Amino acid sequence: MEEGAFLHPPTDEPGTRWFVVAAVLALVGILLRQPLLLILAVVLALLAALARLWWRHGLSAVTYRRRFGTARAFWGEEITLDLITENAKPLPLPWLEVVDSFPSALEVVGTALEPSSVPRTKVFRAFFSVGPYERVRRRYRLRCAARGYYHFGPATLTTGDLFGFSARERELPGVDSLVVYPRLVPVTAFGLPARQPLGDHPAAQPLVEDPLRFAGVRPYAPGDSPRRVHWRASARTGALQTKQFEKSATPTAALFLDTNTFEYFWEGFDPALLELAITVTASLAAHCLDEGRQVGLFANAPIGGSARFQFIRLAPSRHPAQLPRILEALARLVPGTGFRIEEALVREGAALPWGATVVVVTPNVTAGLQRALARLARGGHHPVLVCCGKEPALDPALRRRLTTCHIGGEETWRALETLDLAVAG
Repeated sequence: MEEGAFLHPPTDEPGTRWFVVAAVLALVGILLRQPLLLILAVVLALLAALARLWWRHGLSAVTYRRRFGTARAFWGEEITLDLITENAKPLPLPWLEVVDSFPSALEVVGTALEPSSVPRTKVFRAFFSVGPYERVRRRYRLRCAARGYYHFGPATLTTGDLFGFSARERELPGVDSLVVYPRLVPVTAFGLPARQPLGDHPAAQPLVEDPLRFAGVRPYAPGDSPRRVHWRASARTGALQTKQFEKSATPTAALFLDTNTFEYFWEGFDPALLELAITVTASLAAHCLDEGRQVGLFANAPIGGSARFQFIRLAPSRHPAQLPRILEALARLVPGTGFRIEEALVREGAALPWGATVVVVTPNVTAGLQRALARLARGGHHPVLVCCGKEPALDPALRRRLTTCHIGGEETWRALETLDLAVAG
């Protein structure tokens, strides 16, 4: 971050007028034969030369950078932030002011930030001196109290001479980012059962044993195929033994997150309901992966900071990296597109495996969404509707064909905050 543009460059270098004043004093001192005036002129010229030296070279070879303890943090976690300033030259900096832009949603523990004219940002300000070839590192703690994709910067460095004759500032355009994952809570916090929170459904499809994945043997039972008898094990034990193979089918849960908190996108969105829906989705994803399910994520919102405008679409998987992928997508989610979740259900539902559990987390149950859920049920899937906010009025015929969970709205969000405070205490 050492490169940057100087701000408000003056038309001429500072100290020029003081050189003129020093020359006049020296001339008067010579004419009047006053040594004190000559001494004063020399001192003034020396101060002007030093002011010009700091103005020219004060910010040369000065670097400023931010270093996070981690680039990805969990909700509620405290991480370290090191602000490192280095002066790689023999000229000391009698004073240096650093003005940086921090996201307002994150708290710098023990440090008060100033208001900013830029939305969703605050101003961090530090003032210190830096010696020749000195590195100054100041450590702060960030409390990640809100999920999101945050940017730090740009920053401005200002320095000058010791006597206040001049000052020069430079803007450093470098920006650093930090991802804060959404909060994860037990599914019981939403009133869902710890076991089978998505309803007591039969297996997505019969779990077929894969003959290429040998798992062991068991005692022979009537009805076993003679082809599956393990003759060597039977000879060794003196009793018939049957081969066992691993199951090849894995239950699949496809999570569909609806980020429209109102029926029409131009009405804006309810932040509490949106964060509650995101928290529910993240917690269900973690729970389903812990149960050994394949989990996918689909949302009618794009990922912030990506080069292409593309809605969130993560195919079902049980890979160990699937949960970090889901949390990253939810952290960087940008709402407010107006794209209907039922359109995503129609588009993506056809590619899901037969019998997959389709979970829709929404704060806004529309008639179109109910029709899409009924179509999924007829197609052999198991629809689960998780409602945030007001309890919806569902069609009685549809209610019999799906599992419905109503987890409340702002009162549930406040209860989660109370739970967080209790855990922290």
